[in-house]
Amino acid sequence: MARHETGQGITRATAIARKRWFDSTPVGREGVTERYVVFGEARRWLVDQMDLQRSTDVLDIGSGHGFLTYELASRTKSRITALDVLAGEQLEDSVRGARAAGVNERVSWIVGDGRTCPFRDSSFDAVVSFLALEDIHMIGGNDALEMVVQESCRLLKGGGTLLFADNMFPECARTEAQKLYWTIQSKEFHAGLPSKSVVLNLLRERGMTGLLEEEYDPKINLDEKEAKVELLDVADAKPFAKVIDFASLWKRYGERIILTGLAYPRVLSIIARK
Repeated sequence: MARHETGQGITRATAIARKRWFDSTPVGREGVTERYVVFGEARRWLVDQMDLQRSTDVLDIGSGHGFLTYELASRTKSRITALDVLAGEQLEDSVRGARAAGVNERVSWIVGDGRTCPFRDSSFDAVVSFLALEDIHMIGGNDALEMVVQESCRLLKGGGTLLFADNMFPECARTEAQKLYWTIQSKEFHAGLPSKSVVLNLLRERGMTGLLEEEYDPKINLDEKEAKVELLDVADAKPFAKVIDFASLWKRYGERIILTGLAYPRVLSIIARK
């Protein structure tokens, strides 16, 4: 992948947001940024699955650093509410990115928990999340996952669209390299999700209809060197205060990584309508 990639379909706003991240990446961690930011191709794939041509109120649950929010704001005319549990530096950086990209006027940044959203019933035409379910599961397990699904359904207007996309369902890992990635994320970081059938059944129980599934393969493969960089980056970040000893982690998985490599699992999207 080429740095500062601005291939077909990338909007000016997204290109600006990407460049900010590339320019601020610490030496030696360029690959991590490259994979996270250019993973935006999957975000565009997600947005393209939704009918957001008209003026629409969209909730982005678990907005993180704002990359899906930027895609939504720059590729549609929708009003976006970006909800994430983390504030501080992450929120400030997200807002700066939106301002630099020229999309901040249609974005509201809210600090809140997806399990208990601070909005009235039927507030949004669409609710969407990208790679947020794994973080939610990391925080509170299956109970937290169920609460987020319930809240998402509550917040949708009649006729609205819900879209969850994640790559930590066990069904997302097909190859040995993908399965190893999923195993490490699941056992060591507790990010692994239950079967997709759990989410599908929760949606059906809440009366959601028109359930559809789509897959996207990011084709991101890591050799030994990049696997070390990525796992060390996660360990140093201490996600949700989880303490991870990288040396012990590599001792457990290093030989298998050298043998098979690591690969990002496929992204699975689940679409439902109310």
